[in-house]
Amino acid sequence: MIKNTPLIFILTFIFFNAAHAEQDSQSHDSIAEAVKSYVEQNIKLPGEYEMSFMPLDSRLNLPQCAEPLEVFTTTDIKAGRSTIGVRCNTEKKWSIFTSIIVKTYQMVVVLSQPIQRGEILTRQHIAIEKREVTNLREDFVTQIEKIENKQALRQLNTGTILSLRNFAEPKLIKRGDKVVISATRPDFSIRMSGVAMMDGVKGQVINVKNQNSGRVISATVVEPGLVSVNY
Repeated sequence: MIKNTPLIFILTFIFFNAAHAEQDSQSHDSIAEAVKSYVEQNIKLPGEYEMSFMPLDSRLNLPQCAEPLEVFTTTDIKAGRSTIGVRCNTEKKWSIFTSIIVKTYQMVVVLSQPIQRGEILTRQHIAIEKREVTNLREDFVTQIEKIENKQALRQLNTGTILSLRNFAEPKLIKRGDKVVISATRPDFSIRMSGVAMMDGVKGQVINVKNQNSGRVISATVVEPGLVSVNY
């Protein structure tokens, strides 16, 4: 029994020091929690978000900080990958940089059925769904009213998140169309026949030829077949 004593002592010493070292080390979980708390307090993104913490190197061994960890960033936290700093400002100072990935979700307008190029978008084509928008441009549509009755510039498939760059105001008047020219002022109103000299969307000023006088005038597109001139 006496011969085994040194071995028992050595093993006890090893286990004691390992446990002591573990107690004196800053746990990676505590660092992750500090980062999570910081992000939740400082993130400013529309809609919902989901955050994942990139694991630290398992070999990283930092002294236990006697004070709350200080978390900091050099830029605003955005969708995608961000770098977050964590440091301890006690006598045993240390500082590291961690990475997080933020995924963002919003309620967006999507196609519930395909649409062809040149087709006018109606409510029958669209639906509102929650989708991940982390890597999308910022021109995706969140309100039906902003894109309803617009004309598709290309063919789009079912499920597509709609973007303003894929649509345009429909041409209400085309070059050569016969139109009614409505001329108004406070004391009178008159209507004349004309011919459009160019295409036009609602609110656009186009050239119109007065069929009676032969003059070319500028008029504002009101609706299909109607333009207005204010005096």
